[in-house]
Amino acid sequence: MAKIFTIGFSGKSPDAFLDVLNAVRVRAVWDIRLWRTSTYVPFYSGDNLAATLETRYEYHPEFAPIAEILTGYKDGRITWPDYERMYRELLATRRPADGLASDDIDRICLLCTEKSALQCHRRLAAEYIAEQFPDTEIVHL
Repeated sequence: MAKIFTIGFSGKSPDAFLDVLNAVRVRAVWDIRLWRTSTYVPFYSGDNLAATLETRYEYHPEFAPIAEILTGYKDGRITWPDYERMYRELLATRRPADGLASDDIDRICLLCTEKSALQCHRRLAAEYIAEQFPDTEIVHL
């Protein structure tokens, strides 16, 4: 059985973030953010994460939302149910799991900013991957 983790870095110190990843033996962190910069916590900018995590860091923009959906939700023009629908439609069109094997997704951790996975696209991305690989467990860290 493959296991996918998700994590949001909001509210986590860099040390706590790394401790969590190491405790559950994450093989690779998949950064699925549209914008990989963090003004307030530079450690979480894509280049800095890549330098820290080295080969365990991967950027996967194919799982990132498009700007129209993300800014619409953040601005309050799009409700969460509409965001979910639009993001799922985007994934259905992109088909980002095509070409992946179960071994490719085992012990990956989908990274985003939001503290909770409840209203974050990383949960939806994990669910999409699990639909493609039914014997997959999702764990939100």
